[in-house]
Amino acid sequence: MNKLFSVLIISALFIHVGYSQKTLSTDYSYKVSEPYTVFDAKEKIYFTKGNEVMALKLDGKEVLIQKFNSDKPAFIKEKLYEKFFPKNYSFEHVLELAGKYYLFYSSWDGDKDKEQLFSVEINFDKGEFTGEQKLLFQVDGKIAGSLVAATRNTRFMFTMGTVSKFDFMQSDDKKNVLIQYRKKPLVKKDVNSFDIIGLYTFDGNLNKTYNNEMTMPYTERRMNNIDYQLDNKGNLYLLTKVFHDDSNKDKKSKKDTEANYHLELFLIKSGTNKIEISKIENNGKFINKLWLFDTDKGYLICGGFYSNGNDARKGGAFQSNFDDCDGIVVLKIKPDGTIYDKIFHEIPLEIINQYESEKTKKKNENKERKGEGAQFSDLELKDLVVNKDGSIVLVGEQYFSIYHSTSLMDGVMHKATGGGQGSYSYHYCDMLVSKINADGKLGWMKKIAKNQIGSRGKGGMSYKYFNAHNNHYFVYLDNVKNINLPLEKEPARHTDGQGGYLTSVKISDTDGALTKGSILNARDVEDIKIYQFATNRIVKTSENSFLLEVYKKKKEDVMIKVDLN
Repeated sequence: MNKLFSVLIISALFIHVGYSQKTLSTDYSYKVSEPYTVFDAKEKIYFTKGNEVMALKLDGKEVLIQKFNSDKPAFIKEKLYEKFFPKNYSFEHVLELAGKYYLFYSSWDGDKDKEQLFSVEINFDKGEFTGEQKLLFQVDGKIAGSLVAATRNTRFMFTMGTVSKFDFMQSDDKKNVLIQYRKKPLVKKDVNSFDIIGLYTFDGNLNKTYNNEMTMPYTERRMNNIDYQLDNKGNLYLLTKVFHDDSNKDKKSKKDTEANYHLELFLIKSGTNKIEISKIENNGKFINKLWLFDTDKGYLICGGFYSNGNDARKGGAFQSNFDDCDGIVVLKIKPDGTIYDKIFHEIPLEIINQYESEKTKKKNENKERKGEGAQFSDLELKDLVVNKDGSIVLVGEQYFSIYHSTSLMDGVMHKATGGGQGSYSYHYCDMLVSKINADGKLGWMKKIAKNQIGSRGKGGMSYKYFNAHNNHYFVYLDNVKNINLPLEKEPARHTDGQGGYLTSVKISDTDGALTKGSILNARDVEDIKIYQFATNRIVKTSENSFLLEVYKKKKEDVMIKVDLN
């Protein structure tokens, strides 16, 4: 009996080990550093230079700067600053500018009724602050907050829990920076209030080169800012959505097929106060999600998604599904603001129906037959990459949240249609990756299947993007069942905080060939379990590797180096 039991145990172990080995890809390998003392912080930001990584960790009055060797990997040293900033400071941003590293923070001066923006330089090699804290400028009165919606974490490095008062935008050559703010309106009613936008530009040594406050030509109710870009010559381009009336609605009624708005490009040339406006025609489409990017080709690129504006049933009622996308839009902008080469590419039904249930497929096919058009639901623009040849790669990810309402009756929680207590679930699901060639033709389009759900905001969900060796990499935690998922199957759910496999999807820029591999098991990394995974704790260190910092319990962190074999 004991012998038989031993054989069964050995067989079970063999099966388990064999299964684990099959799920880990040979395209990746990893090393784990020696543990080091954890520093709990609300903000964690990473920079890489040569074979070293610098981490800035901010938690209230304390700031910790750490240095790591990215080759081994290994902890090198750290320096803790206590009460380094004023009591009422607010962290704003950290960036690399002309080879230097700067931290920016704001501080309200109640005595003078002024908002102030400061900077302090960070010496990367020494891993410490250097020089004096520098007052960049002061603003009379209160600032309303970020001008552009804080959804583009890959562009502006917004972090959970941070309310930004200032927007930061670097030029394409990273030698100049624009700092922008929006003053708090004096008139409360947005139908009568005009935004006042402050603009400051600085060179690589943070010497001021331009500043001005400008009143926008439309009221707050009639104008929404979408994106902006600073070119290498210091010209500012602001992309805006202008409504045709005070309803602030994308279309006037459910029956309307035309948008109740158009897009405009504001050009403010370097050193001037004049706004030059170019109108962007919608071409019968609802263009809501666009980003601006400068290039070294003598033009800017604007890319994003569009919707046909059809109504669909959501939450028991019909509403216009502008978060659901029908296709991709790309256009070019000359330095003088002239818009040309506007291109639209519809998302094919074949792509939309990949990794969907039979019920969803039939629903989409019925829409196509009725001429309504199937859509890629809840698609958010997350990354836009401009290649050296002028082609671009757009990355979208499904994101939505659901409110679960409950009521307390007889000491038991019940589902409720309204009122009572409740909670949100957050969903980061399928991705759409598309390449538009320099001539405007569609290079390729790929759908990446995933189904992440959590209850603490973004947490450890979504993905980290980087490119290397002419490939696009997308790294995220996933359910191991999805590693060889057939096109006709829905992805298995991954629940945030419940382990998972660190997964990498690699897409060839040349032809769109896609491969997927599991890098490691979060519950078994050299006999330890890892916790507090977050995609913003991943940093690319070379064309062949990236680092990931995680918590391992016992008040210790570790750094994991992943090699692209």
